[in-house]
Amino acid sequence: MYIIFGCDDIGCELARNLSKSGEEVLVIGNDETALGAVKAPNLQMFTADVHAVDFESLPAKDAIAFILLQKSFDDNLALARRIRKSFPDKFILSRATGEKEESELLGNGVDQIIQTVRILTNAIRNELETAKLKRSVFRLVSVIKEATGRGLAIFLQDNPDPDAIASGFALKRIAEKYDIKSNIYYGGNIGRQQNKTLVNLLETELIRLKTPEEALHITHAVDKVALIEASISSKNNILPAEIIPHIIIDHHQTDFNLVKGEFVEILPKIGANSTIMTRYLRHLNIIPDPPLATALRYGIRVDTCGFTRNTTTEDLDAAAYLSPLLDVGLLNQIENPPMSAETIDIIGRTIRNREVRGSYLISFVEFITDRDALPQAAELMLQMEGISTVLVFGIDKDKVQLSARSVDTRINLAFLLQKAFGFMNAGGHATMAAGCIDLGIFGDVTDKKSLLRITFDAVRKKFFTAVGIDIEKREIPDELELMVSNSTKS
Repeated sequence: MYIIFGCDDIGCELARNLSKSGEEVLVIGNDETALGAVKAPNLQMFTADVHAVDFESLPAKDAIAFILLQKSFDDNLALARRIRKSFPDKFILSRATGEKEESELLGNGVDQIIQTVRILTNAIRNELETAKLKRSVFRLVSVIKEATGRGLAIFLQDNPDPDAIASGFALKRIAEKYDIKSNIYYGGNIGRQQNKTLVNLLETELIRLKTPEEALHITHAVDKVALIEASISSKNNILPAEIIPHIIIDHHQTDFNLVKGEFVEILPKIGANSTIMTRYLRHLNIIPDPPLATALRYGIRVDTCGFTRNTTTEDLDAAAYLSPLLDVGLLNQIENPPMSAETIDIIGRTIRNREVRGSYLISFVEFITDRDALPQAAELMLQMEGISTVLVFGIDKDKVQLSARSVDTRINLAFLLQKAFGFMNAGGHATMAAGCIDLGIFGDVTDKKSLLRITFDAVRKKFFTAVGIDIEKREIPDELELMVSNSTKS
């Protein structure tokens, strides 16, 4: 049984809801008219002055809780003191209008406080968030609808991860709702086996581009260009710097002054881009089919590291919505693919080549062809005792690929890598970030040992300097600073 003191609109509505759910309820108040208007099964009404109620006559033995909803704070306070004295083991909930009232009620036996002003404020904020989402979706759809002639080109970040892949497919699905043709493009590689499996199971082609010139040709052949999981052309994507995308959807930290587009939605506080896309789909009443729901759910899980990192209520809500829609069989295939021989080899080199300074660990894995193995190695090394921040890097053709992970709340990895290697060469989140540095003239060095030494010294020096760790001076060629400096300026 629940015993409610107070029969205003809130008290009466609560009594009805509890009664309808099968709970026994007793409402006590001095407004006979209001009490008489409440009709529901399992509901008892008692008209009385709350200050004169004989507590010994109440059916309090089986009461789950006392709920104090008097309009007067003094009434609720007096009731709380009497109830706590008579029933020391019972749960008491009361309403309050501010921090001062809340503090005094808690100090006089109340177990839980509901601040009506706070509830109303939160409800209004939620409605305003809905209004913002409605406005965003309307603007996004307006831009997409303008691509009726030559269609929409969707560009993903380079070396797209599951979050980017799923988000690209979600945008394609939105375009299909309005009969807009679209294709998905990316630069770099899809090397990680989970990502390859994800693309295969979605049964829709992702088109790999090798040069910015190819991307430029495509942008001239379509009506609209979208950039997903990136926000600035040429920064971790294959779009030429001069191209201004019409649509930008991202959740990474960035310099908003450099972002341009007709529709721009960048939400760094949200853990996954797939969360943003799921919100769009829901608002447009587009129910994702099992493959897309599986991809989006997996994208959220990966980018939040199993809902343990950068996770918001929006991410959890999106995951809960997608869970009954996904295909468990598909999800198992994606999550449990065989590990490639190169991935195992890179993990082995990461362990052998590690250098530890305090709680920082760096490892140079030398030449690679699968840059997607780097984050796997970084995640593994982060589990090493005493390590809070990891940087793993290797040379992939003419670029140095970097992947970093951290559990140190004092640093922001995205900012740290940008400080070390330049804004256009790195980015990400506070706890997970990546970078790509063009080797420039050093990519043509025929002496591979010299190239390895120069690269290792350059990255090592820049990283440890950025984190404030002094390292011993080494004999480094003057060209070293030129390599990183030029890359930083690009």
